[in-house]
Amino acid sequence: MKDSRTPTPSVSVVIPVKDTIELLDQQLKALAAQDYRGHFETIISDNGGSTELAHHAATHPLRELLNLRYVNSSAVPGPAFARNRGAEEASGFFLAFCDADDVVYENWITALTSLAQHHDVVGTAVETSTINSAKARAWTPASPPEHQGRSSFLPFAIGASLGCCADVYRDLGGMDSHFIASEDVEFSWRAQLAGYSLGFSEQQLVAYRLRSELRPLVRQAYNLGFGFAKLQGTYREKGCPPVDIKRVVYFWTLLLLGNPLVPSRITKVSRGQWARAVAAHTGEMVGGLKFRTFGWPRTKQSSRDSALSSASSRVQHEPATTSTRHKSGDSTHSMRNAQFLFDERS
Repeated sequence: MKDSRTPTPSVSVVIPVKDTIELLDQQLKALAAQDYRGHFETIISDNGGSTELAHHAATHPLRELLNLRYVNSSAVPGPAFARNRGAEEASGFFLAFCDADDVVYENWITALTSLAQHHDVVGTAVETSTINSAKARAWTPASPPEHQGRSSFLPFAIGASLGCCADVYRDLGGMDSHFIASEDVEFSWRAQLAGYSLGFSEQQLVAYRLRSELRPLVRQAYNLGFGFAKLQGTYREKGCPPVDIKRVVYFWTLLLLGNPLVPSRITKVSRGQWARAVAAHTGEMVGGLKFRTFGWPRTKQSSRDSALSSASSRVQHEPATTSTRHKSGDSTHSMRNAQFLFDERS
């Protein structure tokens, strides 16, 4: 732990990858441009077990500059297992996680390690304006940075821009590979309930890639809806409030009224955005029924007071230029703007 609290700890950047070699090269180029003054290595954790990717990593022109290594993580599907395998092979005192299809800003590692001077688990906001098409942005509207990393229970670090002291990550057993989505949220919640602190910067330091084809978009949205419903149901006994049945009915009513048969000039919703929302809420329904996520909350606060009282003093949500203490009552915004957009892709 001591080395990870120094200004420039040794860092292991872990990238879970599956079938995205062309996009991965954009991320590796961005990592090569980092302004970080300390030593860092880059670990490609291949969840698809591709011989082509293994060869690509072994012969990559940035291999020496990035201290690039390849790890086969195809034994269990999903980004959680891929991150865990990468962490097992990591030599750094600090772990920094990003995604293969995104592009990190040049000060990304510096910002994460700076936050880690005061917190055990850290994360930053992301942006969607620079690398996505107008169609993709219309299908998945962006959430402002001050809304990212928040939920109705506890704050979380986004998997596309997450950092953690290596010994803390291993002490917690890494991410839960039973989650096909929301594994980053689950890890963040579990860390806070175990007594570790979480810091989140509202600086948008990752260009986050959205789905630009309808079928992948719908599949992702369904998994996110199902995964987060599973997470909420799993954590109900730990203080996570149930999903209000009245809210579920309200959103389905809006979706029915805003269906594609109604002109978009009236609904102000694109067909892709509507399809994504339907898929997310369908996943939520299936997961919610399976994991008993739904209920009738007694009050806004009563079901989560015990968990929040123990964790809130260890959480800090930092704007881009100033620091402020996060208040649990600020997390009541709609999950649709933050969670379903900024969860890890499956």
